[in-house]
Amino acid sequence: MIQIDLDKAYDPHAIEQDLYEQWEASGVFSPSGNGSPFCIVIPPPNVTGSLHMGHAFQDTIMDALIRFHRMAGRNTLWQPGMDHAGIATQMVVERQLIGEGTSRSELGREKFVERVWQWKDQSGGQICQQLKRLGGSVDWARDRFTMDDDLTSAVMEVFVQLYDEGLIYRGKRLVNWDPVLHTALSDLEVLQTDESGNLWHFRYPLKDGSGNLVVATTRPETMLGDTGVAVNPKDDRYTDLVGKTVLLPIVNREIPIFADDFVDMEFGTGCVKVTPAHDPNDFDMGKRNNLEFINIMNPNATLNQNVPSEYSGLDRYQARKLVIETLESLNL
Repeated sequence: MIQIDLDKAYDPHAIEQDLYEQWEASGVFSPSGNGSPFCIVIPPPNVTGSLHMGHAFQDTIMDALIRFHRMAGRNTLWQPGMDHAGIATQMVVERQLIGEGTSRSELGREKFVERVWQWKDQSGGQICQQLKRLGGSVDWARDRFTMDDDLTSAVMEVFVQLYDEGLIYRGKRLVNWDPVLHTALSDLEVLQTDESGNLWHFRYPLKDGSGNLVVATTRPETMLGDTGVAVNPKDDRYTDLVGKTVLLPIVNREIPIFADDFVDMEFGTGCVKVTPAHDPNDFDMGKRNNLEFINIMNPNATLNQNVPSEYSGLDRYQARKLVIETLESLNL
């Protein structure tokens, strides 16, 4: 009779790493070349740090599927890889540089690109080690990166094909802009928070001199870029005004009053100032109603040359204060 002493508690460090190295060295993760094919391409994690619980959850499900079909005799591949996640990775590296007291502009393009690649190697290496420690049976011999030459070539090929088919075009679009790092952000990278704010009410004089329309806004400075005023088509208070125009205070620009179902009759006054270049909902209304798009912001969130000279160059919060003071002085 053989007696084996077992530890009271499971020690993964004593077992898992050596076992995984044996699996990997044996080539069992590679396609066998026999049986019907079964393949999963791993959703490539971004090289912006490390894996999280969501990755562990989805990778466990994929690994279970891959191992099942492998044991069933199918020609199985779990394709690994990582995504460059350009903007997100740029933000990570730029924050590191800020912590070091320097910046992308001080380094210059070539040195900055070098730093990004250094981070990719560091973050990507950590991600690979995490996936190995999870026991993921991916074929590491086929590990890929979305900026590999042949993958980049494939992307360009598809891009040109879609362009030739008229499915890709260049147009203006609203983006989430970071005024510190001077880069666009995806919706996933924007943290939405609730804040206490103010709702200001402004009078916009009707062009024919018959009165005013009162609009409500939380961002007074954007009124300098207004190109329309919207009301709900079912709002009887303003039905007779649709098609008329108002004079935009301070700027003295004539802008139309139009009807759009987006407007909430119960919020504010039921009249919405529309700044298509600076709000997603206004952007959509501007496209639907053929409004002019006037960008009033510089990349650093100061006001640009598309506003009256006394506002040009002001930070957006300084401009907000001056707009309120000016409209108060005009009894608007």
